[in-house]
Amino acid sequence: MNPSPFAALHTWYPAGQPIQVRGKLPAGTQRVLARSAFGDAGQVLVADDEVHLPGLPPGTYAIEAWTPAGELIGEELTTVGSRPGDRPVPGFVTTYADDAVTPALAWLRALRCTSIQFYDWMASYAEPLATTGSYTDRLGRAHSLTAIKRLTEECRAMGAAPQAYAPVYAADPEFGRAHPDWLLYRSDGEPQRLGDLLQITNPGNACWQSHWLSRYGGAADALGFAGFHLDTYGYPREPLDASGRPVSMTAAYSAFTDALRAARPGAVLSFNQVNGVPAGLELAGTPGYRYIEVWPPNSSWRHLEALLARTSAPPGAGAGVLAIYPPVWSGDRGQALRTVLLTEAVCTTLGAGLLVYGDNGGCLRHPYYPDYQRLTADERRQVLRWHRFALRCRDLFTEGTDTSWIDIGDENGAVSVRWPGRDADGINTAVLPEPAGRSVYARVIRHADCIVISALDLTGSSAGSWQSPTAPGDCSRLTVTVLLDEPGSWTADAAVLGRDGDRFEPVATVPRTHREGSAIEIEVPVVAGWSVLRLRRASRARFLP
Repeated sequence: MNPSPFAALHTWYPAGQPIQVRGKLPAGTQRVLARSAFGDAGQVLVADDEVHLPGLPPGTYAIEAWTPAGELIGEELTTVGSRPGDRPVPGFVTTYADDAVTPALAWLRALRCTSIQFYDWMASYAEPLATTGSYTDRLGRAHSLTAIKRLTEECRAMGAAPQAYAPVYAADPEFGRAHPDWLLYRSDGEPQRLGDLLQITNPGNACWQSHWLSRYGGAADALGFAGFHLDTYGYPREPLDASGRPVSMTAAYSAFTDALRAARPGAVLSFNQVNGVPAGLELAGTPGYRYIEVWPPNSSWRHLEALLARTSAPPGAGAGVLAIYPPVWSGDRGQALRTVLLTEAVCTTLGAGLLVYGDNGGCLRHPYYPDYQRLTADERRQVLRWHRFALRCRDLFTEGTDTSWIDIGDENGAVSVRWPGRDADGINTAVLPEPAGRSVYARVIRHADCIVISALDLTGSSAGSWQSPTAPGDCSRLTVTVLLDEPGSWTADAAVLGRDGDRFEPVATVPRTHREGSAIEIEVPVVAGWSVLRLRRASRARFLP
């Protein structure tokens, strides 16, 4: 049974406030439930076309409409947070024309985005707010302030935080020449710069901070931004100040973000640690999240786990958001799209979000966001199916204990995932605890009274890379064996992308022996390339407060 979606819900709400249903619930609805990724359900109150979710902890929920006969007839997804920026579902906009607002909002709403980056909206880098309603930016693109205001208003109305793209140290060349003491310099005495487009200021310089806060803060107030995406370029690594003294970029960034947080304590902040630089940067408090733009040498899916670890997200805060631009669209579109879909799935299993979708049916392929790939209607349908599957399951991966590397492939492991398959070249394909090419990638996450095993079919990828196109995989079924303390006290269900509405459905278990005692064995189908098995102790609470 495949429940139809009903009209869009808000994707975020402050504690105690309702989530509005835009339109009517499906005809015949008797009750509405909010179901977590763990299968726990809570009764939802509906009054005057508003859905009230009292007492739900932060997370992503399926809002289900049920008939008196116990038939599920409608479903939507929503992400609950205690403040903007919590558990971000990222998206972007970059086209600021009046006729571009409606299609962009439709795509962002379908993606259930909660944090939306407004890329390159500025009139200039040092004076971002235009003085006229229509204007062009430094690269010649035409913009409308009216369109930007409409976009920020509608983003807020659907529960998302509109973030102004805001480089922390970009100055127009003429501005830099007028303020040489604010700049960073190279060892040859030349100003640090990004080509001929801009010069790089010292984020730790108090005068630059004051100017930035005045100009970008004023623009945020005028246009309705809820915060800032603070961009950097991954360099400079060894800069000098105007006096020729070395500057610690980590200290300079920290001074800048501390000043910004003090001036705007409620702003939703994300800071771009390009390829993890600077490592170990302390975030400037909440609301906000960690953000990492990915570049070579982190060119393979298997590199992402270590990149997240080096960037050192605080325990319990989640891994944040990765921004990845798959350069795969010059060849077969089906294989290009599969690379993007698998990249989001890999990020989800690592507990991270992915910034790749936005604007008008867009998919990023280049760091200059206006050069995005426009998806066809069929491609957008595929994206939404994979993306919503990721949202349905993502809370299973954001917390808990990851035992993948001590279970998968270890003969002493408590979890075994087997598939004696061969790839198109006749090579035996392994099940691995990392997302490598020509393999099935398995992840094991343990929570209190819940064990999650994710299996992602990467057998169609020869390189195991977000930079290479990916063919369809060959895996259609896996055998999973799990050592349990009391096998009879556990239940098993699986969400299989491409089957049964992609929802969790019960699966049969068979008693088996393990060298350490009793286990269960489960046959898990793989249809579209991603399946998630969920084992829950029968005593686990099933109804949320």
